Amino acid sequence: MMRADERKSQAIQWLMILCGALLALLVMQANAMDQNTIAIGVISPKDGSSLVLAGESHEESIRLAFDHLGPLQVGNLQIKLKLIPWNDNGKPEMAAEGAARLVHEDHAVAILGPVNSGSTKETLQRLRNEQIELPVISAMSTAPELTRSEGRDKNFFRLIFDDADRMGQYATFIKQEKGKAGEQQFLFLYEDNPYGAGLKNSLKDRFYTPNVTALSWPETRSKDCVNPQGNRYATDFEAFRSGQCFTAEFIKLLDDANINNIVLLGETAGSLALVNGLRVAVNDLKFDYFFVGSSKRLFDEAPVGSLTIGDPVLDYQRTSTAELEHNWRKLLGEFEERAKKDRADFMMTAYEAALVLHSALRLVLNGHHELPQPHALRQKLLHVLESETFDSLEPWRNISFSQGDLNQIPTAPIYRITRGVTREDPLNLHPWVHISVDPYNPWLETPIEVQLNAHGVESGKLAVYRVDPLSNHEHLIEDRPVKFSAGKATERFHLFERGLYHFKMLDVPFYPALTETHVDLSNTYLISACAALVGALLAVSRAAATIWTWLIRLPAGVAAGLLLTFSSFYGQQISGWLPIPSFGSEPVVNAMLTGLLGGLLGPHTMTDLLLAWARRLLPGKSA
Repeated sequence: MMRADERKSQAIQWLMILCGALLALLVMQANAMDQNTIAIGVISPKDGSSLVLAGESHEESIRLAFDHLGPLQVGNLQIKLKLIPWNDNGKPEMAAEGAARLVHEDHAVAILGPVNSGSTKETLQRLRNEQIELPVISAMSTAPELTRSEGRDKNFFRLIFDDADRMGQYATFIKQEKGKAGEQQFLFLYEDNPYGAGLKNSLKDRFYTPNVTALSWPETRSKDCVNPQGNRYATDFEAFRSGQCFTAEFIKLLDDANINNIVLLGETAGSLALVNGLRVAVNDLKFDYFFVGSSKRLFDEAPVGSLTIGDPVLDYQRTSTAELEHNWRKLLGEFEERAKKDRADFMMTAYEAALVLHSALRLVLNGHHELPQPHALRQKLLHVLESETFDSLEPWRNISFSQGDLNQIPTAPIYRITRGVTREDPLNLHPWVHISVDPYNPWLETPIEVQLNAHGVESGKLAVYRVDPLSNHEHLIEDRPVKFSAGKATERFHLFERGLYHFKMLDVPFYPALTETHVDLSNTYLISACAALVGALLAVSRAAATIWTWLIRLPAGVAAGLLLTFSSFYGQQISGWLPIPSFGSEPVVNAMLTGLLGGLLGPHTMTDLLLAWARRLLPGKSA
């Protein structure tokens, strides 16, 4: 008999074996999940940075987009997209370190971010040094040098205008605002970093008057300034806000140069600190202030009457359709609920960056039966981002890149701060066409029907392209003019070759950018062939026939059934006077009955017809 302690020892051993097996199974499942997961890095400044609000909004807008997007499919596998955040604290060196970790440890295939241009520059430099090919898609980095031809990094793609584009628009507006007021003196106060310096250079190069003095923020501040307790201020922004730390030279400049306007070129917290300090230091002087940014804090704290040029925004009051207005309201409301922030903090370009990356991944993975390795995915993503067109939240503007820059930049809104915030930039009605087509169409059953809804367009040209399955290159099949009636049109294309087709407007913006249909076999012709074979068997079996007669007449009956089915499908699309039999609009019923009818008539009618033609073409021969 086994002793009790031996039985106990065996039970523990079996329990350990069972636990080990379960643990191994869990590890195998985790590895399998990892193999079906694509990692995407998100670099944003959060705690420890003055850009914390921008960083949080950046990440939340991206997460919201991926929550709205469907899973990716590779063969029979659904691919999970895993977002891996990295807080760079707004420091370029931390952004670069984060990028390296995301590549080497997390095997990320792309990075969304960084937010500020300095961090983006350092990140790209680190990737260059390590010879890493990896898409870096920034929604907020506006420094022009990031995409200059001599300095553009092939890894970089910008989802926003650069400083030159935005400041050019600002310069034009300020001229309209101030140009008629006589001689005006401007002071540009810019943050001493790539972002602030880029804004200053871009605006000064395009400004309408040479009456400009430019100072960096540190140049206005006394270095030995202390608070009333005799201690140094914890931050430069606190020193600015006190109004006690400006240099005597700076205060004298404000008076002697007869400054009328102050333009704050930097992030919101520093700009507001400077303005609050100026109110304390020179409260007997009145300036008109110009800011850059569109956060809720700026709207709440900037002096009433100030002007600011913001980042791209979803302004539902400027939409062209009620449906689009509803969709934008819903999106902004969901952002407020999820992020616990004001809808003014929603980052449209960050959301669009997620849309673009998701679409690019779908294009890269199309046709694959297993997930490629990360390095292969990165290289293919770079090619797709450079060559394809993607959807924007604004349907009149497609997203495509040229040397990393957007071909169609979003609007930079200009606001007058009135505690009710009023848009001052003109309302531009953008023409565009919405294209819709069924994603799958059965082969040889019906013409492909394309529905078009025009907004601000009376006519255009619609083209259809066939996509080569091997090279993925598009080949133009047909283009035709389209005239809209009450903003609507329907075009039908007879596409007799199986495959993937794309539809595009050639002369006006269209949405969605990837409007496509797959033309492929359905079961209706198989049903027709089966019904035709039954009909042909019935027709041939009613009379004595040799095996050769059967071999000739049965295929003729099936062919007649298929031909009659094809004529019936297309007969419903053309003039009703043609004597083509049809049995309703239900494809299966129509295929079955036309196939049976063709099978009954074809073995004799078609065969006799062919034999008669053969005798006429080949005299002296008999069948």
